[in-house]
Amino acid sequence: MRPLLFAIIMVIAISCSQQKNDYQQVLHDPVLYSKVTGLLTEVITYDIFTPPVASRIYAYAHLAAYETMARGDSSYTSLKGQLKDFAGVPAPDAGKAIDYRYAALMSFMEVGRTLTFSKDMTDKIVDSLQALALDHGMPAEIKQNSEAYGIAVAKAVLGWSKKDNYAETRSAAKYTVPTDEGKWVPTPPGYFQAVEPAWRTIRTIALDSSNQFPPPPPCAFGKDPACSFYKITKEVQDTVSNLTEEQKAIASFWDCNGFKLNVVGHTMYATKAMTPGGHWMGITGIICKNQQADFNKTVYTYTTVSFALMDAFIACWDAKFTFNLIRPETVINKYIDANWKPFLQTPPFPEYTSGHSIISTAAATVLEHIYGKQTPFRDSTERAWGFADRSFETPRQAADEAGMSRFYGGIHYRSSVIVAREQGINVGNYVLSKLQMKKGQLASK
Repeated sequence: MRPLLFAIIMVIAISCSQQKNDYQQVLHDPVLYSKVTGLLTEVITYDIFTPPVASRIYAYAHLAAYETMARGDSSYTSLKGQLKDFAGVPAPDAGKAIDYRYAALMSFMEVGRTLTFSKDMTDKIVDSLQALALDHGMPAEIKQNSEAYGIAVAKAVLGWSKKDNYAETRSAAKYTVPTDEGKWVPTPPGYFQAVEPAWRTIRTIALDSSNQFPPPPPCAFGKDPACSFYKITKEVQDTVSNLTEEQKAIASFWDCNGFKLNVVGHTMYATKAMTPGGHWMGITGIICKNQQADFNKTVYTYTTVSFALMDAFIACWDAKFTFNLIRPETVINKYIDANWKPFLQTPPFPEYTSGHSIISTAAATVLEHIYGKQTPFRDSTERAWGFADRSFETPRQAADEAGMSRFYGGIHYRSSVIVAREQGINVGNYVLSKLQMKKGQLASK
């Protein structure tokens, strides 16, 4: 088990050796929900899920928690009939006492356990939550009813998840790398095949289609030093060759490379890190805590952010595999400087548009709608990977920095970052306007 995962589980399970009668205080703590989300991030990282697949896991796990929570809080509305072909979740049996917040935790983890690989890790998380309920005095009948209902909701959500075309993408025909000049090809050092080339066929959460907010075509490829494409490529080369220490820190902080292939001499080894979506799950927890959101609002926030992340990845991947634009590293090495290297490792999929920029902006748009634009926070999500905290005055400021980090890293053209930012705003606002989750909710602007 990862040391951090074990440490967090021990924090959750602390004080279980002494019988208490404060289960509501313990299990209804919104910070607990954030900790459990963090534990799922640990599992997703350990299992090396790609960023798009990770976003799918978060979306369905939080949906299950949300639907469970909403059954116990009339101020929140079920998404039955709002999500494509989502028939809702079963009603609880009449007369049975249920702790809906504890049930939401169980529902969240049942989906997370089912959609990930490391069952030993997820089982330990569930065991620690059950121990909390038992050792803090939850009556046996309520505990049993709550666990059973949480699992029933999870099964309904999992049933819906099976219809999103994910299974079909696992067996989709192998992606054929384009041979046209200016199109994406695998990049060093691993020369991996394209990640999730069929992801645009995944059913969206709120968007009407994967290309509902299509970006304009990218700058036309060209090798002449006088043409626009050469100039935006040279800008990447020159920027990376003259990075400030602050720009290096920004690029490294937001790298979020789930499987980085390190090369030392003739030796190669891989290291893992959380996905970009996992980073924004961490930010969501920080903001919820800072804003003193209660348990239910915390679940609502995570769910809405996770929906924006999943739809943003689908929209981004639609653009990537529509245009199949070549990466700066390939252009520079082939036509300008064969020895040039980007500051960050180029990820294995087409360049246009920037995934970090669209998903970060979509998430920030949701967070600012819920908590206000002036929502300062200190981002500590990267401590486990040895990076210092970074402070932001607004979620949008963080999203803008995340997007520019890819330009500083030498893996995106500046224009791809800017265009993706607009995509992210559109996706975030559409999720907010399409899904009415909170009674009295104001439409997004």
